[in-house]
Amino acid sequence: MKRVIAMTLALMLLLCACGGKNEAPTVPATTAPTTEPTTEPTTEPTTEPTTEPTEPEVYINPLNGEILDAPFTGRVFANTVSNMYENIPHVGVTQADILFECFVNRESIVRCLALYTDIADVQAIGSTRSTRPMFNQIAQHYDLILSHAGGSELTLRDVESRGVENFNIDSWAVAETGASYRDKEHNRAYENTLYGIGSGIKAYAEAQGYPMTLERDYGLSFTDDGTPADGTEAKDISITLVYGNAKKETRMVYDESLGKYTFNQYGKVMTDLLTDEVEAFRNVIVMYADITTTDIYHIADFNAGGTGYFACGGKLIPITWSCDGDKEPFRFFTESGEPLELGRGNSYIAICTPESPVVYE
Repeated sequence: MKRVIAMTLALMLLLCACGGKNEAPTVPATTAPTTEPTTEPTTEPTTEPTTEPTEPEVYINPLNGEILDAPFTGRVFANTVSNMYENIPHVGVTQADILFECFVNRESIVRCLALYTDIADVQAIGSTRSTRPMFNQIAQHYDLILSHAGGSELTLRDVESRGVENFNIDSWAVAETGASYRDKEHNRAYENTLYGIGSGIKAYAEAQGYPMTLERDYGLSFTDDGTPADGTEAKDISITLVYGNAKKETRMVYDESLGKYTFNQYGKVMTDLLTDEVEAFRNVIVMYADITTTDIYHIADFNAGGTGYFACGGKLIPITWSCDGDKEPFRFFTESGEPLELGRGNSYIAICTPESPVVYE
């Protein structure tokens, strides 16, 4: 009996041991690692930097204020023009950007100096006479290429001493290049028959090696309407150029249809000899200057400046003007000191003594 019990216990112990080996091991519960959902970093939308619209650059002709497609970097040419009664009508003056008029000699000789930014387009200019120290001075102030019909020994020494690029279109060497001709159709004294040819003058200057480009300040300001707002009505202006006992009257009469002053002298309106076009100017300026005489020729102390008048659009105001040196341009101002604004277009400038009356109505 004891043996049976013992065997039974042994069998039970064996079964317990085997059952323990077949149980699945207890594995501690594990939790899958959790990760926060990722989101792409947000960036503010970028915008192109805004720039203020820029105004297109405006280029103007430095002598007449007309709008150009590109900056003016050419040379300004000047040609001497007789203004004595026996030498009118003029030729080519209507195309000048600026026309200066002044006494040049003690013997009451009045001449003009015509300035051009595009002389090549001018068919003829004249009649062309000899240069004078007053013209040499103006040419020096503006770096002009000066064409003329020679001059006295004193005058030619003067122009060379000033460093002005110049030549005599009355010489055979120049005339043969097509820079001038003698008019044989009109009844004039021989000395009054010489005329410059714009394209030939420019070509001859190029052949001499004169620089054809130049960037400089010409001292003028322009606006679309140069009529002085506070001006006095002046539609008929008489300018009497006076030097000692010599007198010469120029009359500028405003033409509403042209918006310009017509040039009157010797009792008639000036018209071009070849085209019959009326000589008329948008701006009229009177420069009072200290003028003296060297030998028989007049010279002006331009560096001293002075006073004068300006007319445009049928109105006139007093002005002042200055010049900062022998190679600097003339600058014009209102009486209050503001830079004078000229109307876009050509200008007539009378250079005369302070004793020269200006009468207007």
